[in-house]
Amino acid sequence: MANEPLQEQLSLLYQLQERDLKLLSTHQKLQEIPRNIEQLEAGVVQYEEDMTAKSAELAETEKEQRSKNAEIEMNTVQREKYQDEQRTVKTNEAYDALERQIEFLDKEDEEAEDTILVLMEKSDQLKEELAALEVEVNREKEKTATETAQLRQELQNLEADRNEELKMRKAFLSDIEKGLRDEYHRWMKAQFENQSGAARSKTGFVALSKNGICTSCRIAIQPQTLKEAQKYQKQVYCSSCKRLLYVEPATPDVPFP
Repeated sequence: MANEPLQEQLSLLYQLQERDLKLLSTHQKLQEIPRNIEQLEAGVVQYEEDMTAKSAELAETEKEQRSKNAEIEMNTVQREKYQDEQRTVKTNEAYDALERQIEFLDKEDEEAEDTILVLMEKSDQLKEELAALEVEVNREKEKTATETAQLRQELQNLEADRNEELKMRKAFLSDIEKGLRDEYHRWMKAQFENQSGAARSKTGFVALSKNGICTSCRIAIQPQTLKEAQKYQKQVYCSSCKRLLYVEPATPDVPFP
């Protein structure tokens, strides 16, 4: 005859396990959400850094353009000076020397004007890129603000759910026999220490058995082991995965998950 208290304890322990796996999932989400918020905010920062770099490039281009304009203005002053001197020189050699200086200035001006045209085109292109980038930054900020607000609300809801689940767990825990409860906690602690977070979320101390199969390791339970487990007279463990078996009762009308 089945030991109903043990069967009931296994049922409670399995329910505790389901609660804890849900809590673990909640805990992982509580850790992920701040990282997601950080990534969203980092995206905005990157856009802003790109915009700052583009603004600096535009400022440098405009500065270089002003410098070239200043060179042309200085050359204009110097050219006028040479032309004034040409009116007063007494020899052809002196006149020709001044003419060569003027030609040199003319060549410098021509090169400067070509550079200015290139810089003007570059400035126009940078202004267009900067305007487009500003639109992207504003759009990204708006998107990030919306998504961040949603994530913060989700975080708040999850924290409230977790706190409520922890209260319910504490009340639920007292219904489970201390020895069985301690064994469960020791086993779960060992899994947390030896497995990755993704694997831990699927870890359970209690393994259901349906149709003679351990649902944890998916291996058929030996007939004698299954028969012993169905008596609920003692704790029986899967010979493959070493989990505590909570088997489908031989009697169909007995409650089972």
